[in-house]
Amino acid sequence: MFTIKTEYFDLKKIMESGQVFRFYETASGEYTVYSGNRCLELKQNGSEVTFMCDKKEYEEYWEDYFDLKRDYGSIVRRAGSMEGDGNGARFLSASCSYASDIRILKQNVWEMMISFIISQQKQIPSIRKCIEALCERFGERHEEPVSKGSRKTQKQNTVNVWYGFPTAASIASKGPEGLKGLSLGYRERYIYETAVKYITEGFDGDSLRKMGYDEAKKTLCTFSGIGEKVADCVCLFGCGYTDAFPVDVHIKDILYREFFPEKEKEDIEKALKIKISTSELPRKKLLDSISYARYTKIIDDAFSAFKGVTGIVQQWIFAYELHRGIQ
Repeated sequence: MFTIKTEYFDLKKIMESGQVFRFYETASGEYTVYSGNRCLELKQNGSEVTFMCDKKEYEEYWEDYFDLKRDYGSIVRRAGSMEGDGNGARFLSASCSYASDIRILKQNVWEMMISFIISQQKQIPSIRKCIEALCERFGERHEEPVSKGSRKTQKQNTVNVWYGFPTAASIASKGPEGLKGLSLGYRERYIYETAVKYITEGFDGDSLRKMGYDEAKKTLCTFSGIGEKVADCVCLFGCGYTDAFPVDVHIKDILYREFFPEKEKEDIEKALKIKISTSELPRKKLLDSISYARYTKIIDDAFSAFKGVTGIVQQWIFAYELHRGIQ
């Protein structure tokens, strides 16, 4: 057991931020987290976070996993100083104030590739269920004595059984039919083809982490089922490229509403109404009518003060948007 004191760390917000799928809340403020073939129980009480592992394991793996060496306060201060600086500045400042205790996890790259392929067009409970089923079918089985707060996966109350994340080899070895029955749908082909390519072309997480962001993203997009958004998720949550800025429908909505110039929005909406002959614009159709390059330009302009950590800020505005939506 190893305990630290830290600022800008909210375990519940981190776990529920959409960047990690293999975790279970065992009690208030207590979680079990899985990464590859590792399992960690941890809990938070105020500024104290207790890791149920020794100091060596914490320093070798979990400290980087939870990005605990980074000064998150400096990012918050940058945002606070921008509150009166034009489009979106107030929203940006409020987002950083609300979500600055969400840290970006540095997870297993291969696990992120498959997890975010699965995540397309699925809600988080379904994503987690599919990943769990994939682990149980292909992952390494682990048995450990049950400790207080452990998630029991069998009827026995003395042994905790869990499964590691499957390797590319374990998935590829069963052929394309091996993924049947896991509710993966069209993602079966993507996962199988990605596993085969990962093996045959000799990829690993370290090679992607050494390429640099642009090259890693370009490489990831050569895998089956991985486009711009999924590649950016892998770069941000797996490779540690904190300038990666995943753009999904929520982020498009935020960028358009908060950061696009009003005159440009008027022109976009007017042109689209003429094009589709309607006075009412479906929000998704409106957002999808704008090019990815234009969103990228808005990101470059609006978040220029956060060079090197724009992906962290992306996660904060995403979390704040979801928070506002449930108020």
